[in-house]
Amino acid sequence: MCHPPAACTLFSVRTTLTSNSFRFLGVLLGALILFSPAAPTQSGVPLPEASDKRPLPDIPTLLLDIRKNQAAIEDLRRNYTCHLSEEEDKTDSDGNVKSREMKDYDVFYIGDEQVLHLLAKNGKPLEGDDKQKEDDRFNKRYDELKKKQDELANDPKKRAKKDQEDEAQLSDFLRAETFTNPRREMFRGHEVIAFDFAGNPNYKPKKEIDRILQKLVGVMWVDEQAREVARLEAHFAESAKIGGGFVASVHKGSNFVFEQEKINGEVWLPSYAEVHLSARIVFVSLKQNFVDRYSDYKKFRVGSTLGPIVPN
Repeated sequence: MCHPPAACTLFSVRTTLTSNSFRFLGVLLGALILFSPAAPTQSGVPLPEASDKRPLPDIPTLLLDIRKNQAAIEDLRRNYTCHLSEEEDKTDSDGNVKSREMKDYDVFYIGDEQVLHLLAKNGKPLEGDDKQKEDDRFNKRYDELKKKQDELANDPKKRAKKDQEDEAQLSDFLRAETFTNPRREMFRGHEVIAFDFAGNPNYKPKKEIDRILQKLVGVMWVDEQAREVARLEAHFAESAKIGGGFVASVHKGSNFVFEQEKINGEVWLPSYAEVHLSARIVFVSLKQNFVDRYSDYKKFRVGSTLGPIVPN
């Protein structure tokens, strides 16, 4: 358990983008809570309007299709593992870097979640007790998620309940946001549907998460054929308070980018994430930047040697 509770809240926000990236997409940013990055905008190239008379899809329907698609491709995702390089900067109030930490992980996929196995810090492989503790933590987490996934697969009622919860989260997101300016673009060789989203001023949120969602403004690029998010970028147009502002707050301007790419022509998987977070936890100010780069995707097979620990 982490302390104080506010620190756990902000940490879970950041890990939503990494270790829970598919749930993030699956509930379509119903888990869009508190991310934050800003890489230079790499928007797609608009297609000539005169040459394209095809009707644009209804955006809420498109988002519902994305959520359904996440469950449909779970079996494909679990066949893959990859390498994750993570860079974390802590900065002062002027944006100057005070410290930088690099971490390298092996990544495994279970259902709509990632399991990260830490291999090295700042270019130095884990050794001795540190390595043993990480191996034990990883194996425990992997077994917990695998058990949970097996239970869902073997219990239709539990699966149906989870699907209902995901749909409820997505419904909240659809009510909390407005979707405008749909258009067709080319993004890195793929034809995509791009659209803008922003908080719906007419929606009266009942939950804290809904109030947070209303502060987000951004753009999403979706591969229409695959029903997958190719790129998402967003920022907080207003500061978002947690616990009425007494516990913590995420400051206006905090922002994020998330990208996926098509692997082996069969499944979309994370390729890049960038988060710039400016926040306050009780009386402590926090400024952190994260950059995650995913690479070296491989088909995962029992007995393969992709890292120190290979789950069965």
